[in-house]
Amino acid sequence: MRTRFLPAGAGRLQRDPWTHPLQSRFIFLRRTTYCLAIIVFCTLLVLPTLDRLIEFAPKGTVAEMETTPLPRLTSAPDSWGRWFDVLRRGYFDRHYNLRGLLISWNSYLDTFVLASTTSSNKVMAGTDHWLFLAQDGSFRNVVEDARSPGDLPADSLKILGNELERRRQWLEARGIRYLVILAPNKNSVYPDKLPKALRPKRLESHRDQFVRFLHETTKVDIVDVTEALVAAKPQHNVFYMTDSHWNAHGAFAAYQLVMQHLTRDFPSIKPLDRSQFRVEQYSWLSGDLAFMMGLSDYIKEDRIIYFNKEWYKARGLSYDGPGDPHYFEHPQYSTTGDPKLPRAVIFHDSFWWELLPFMAEAFDKALYVWLKPQNETELRYFDAALIEREKPDIVIDEFTERYIIPPLRGGFKLKSGTAAAKE
Repeated sequence: MRTRFLPAGAGRLQRDPWTHPLQSRFIFLRRTTYCLAIIVFCTLLVLPTLDRLIEFAPKGTVAEMETTPLPRLTSAPDSWGRWFDVLRRGYFDRHYNLRGLLISWNSYLDTFVLASTTSSNKVMAGTDHWLFLAQDGSFRNVVEDARSPGDLPADSLKILGNELERRRQWLEARGIRYLVILAPNKNSVYPDKLPKALRPKRLESHRDQFVRFLHETTKVDIVDVTEALVAAKPQHNVFYMTDSHWNAHGAFAAYQLVMQHLTRDFPSIKPLDRSQFRVEQYSWLSGDLAFMMGLSDYIKEDRIIYFNKEWYKARGLSYDGPGDPHYFEHPQYSTTGDPKLPRAVIFHDSFWWELLPFMAEAFDKALYVWLKPQNETELRYFDAALIEREKPDIVIDEFTERYIIPPLRGGFKLKSGTAAAKE
């Protein structure tokens, strides 16, 4: 028998994976993948800096909170603390180049491709691409609170009811009428546009519970305009699809109901009729919810404006009185110059602006004060000193539902110095 001798180390060579075509191909692909991953990672690190230098990428527009600019760093020690304080509050997160573009891509993917937005998102997508505000501040989930089967905290209801009644009594002692207007959340009027799993379970909403509590325990005149909007929505959309606010159709429906309360005490007010208006639509609106998601460049809808055929009488005037830290913006006046009409002071939030053209016609002179919303530690401000200076015939507190309904979790934790906390 013939013996075949192999060279030394031949066995080891045959076991070397590079000598097997499949094994060598696998190792090549693995190493190539590693190299590509390193290249992609390094590219992602470099791109933001490159964009800062040559601005090659389109700029996504996103609504941001706390966009405090980086303060000037000087040799003074106190400037160092301010500088580092702004840095640690997320300055780099909010000023990361390509941030807006990446948020836009992520929002578009979540909303229109994967349909994966939920109530844990700040803005969530419902059916037919309707957008809803889900998170409002750190303590309130608008959608989850609305679907919760639990009642509002009794102590918080009492605190808020007592405060509104205190305001009414204070005004009544001065011969001033008090009216509270409650504007609904978008999800309260369009629960059918929410995902089925997030539609409210309660027969009596938290808004209904709050209004019923006021009727049963106080003499506050509160007008909840929700049903007026629900009645109007078969004819027109009463909210914008991409915005958290009502449109002019919704505001006019609310106005008509508010007038029923005002004309009882002020018969000189002549409510405007729908036939006095023509409606125009302009295709330039990007709603605040689309803006928050970075989708304002991709989602547009018509802006609705009511034009009075007989012209509006009310004209704007500048406010030259003192300001206050509780004001969201500087107040402003309107006047019709008709002394037969009442004078008014209106404390409001952003929902008021669609109401303003209609409501301004009801007053001889009105002062509009946009206030910062209440939170779990402070009820919304009531400027008694301003009322004393203006001497109005009526004071209106307009609240959006999410800015007046007591917090569901934990209730109010008011500061010890507030009037409501003392009671």
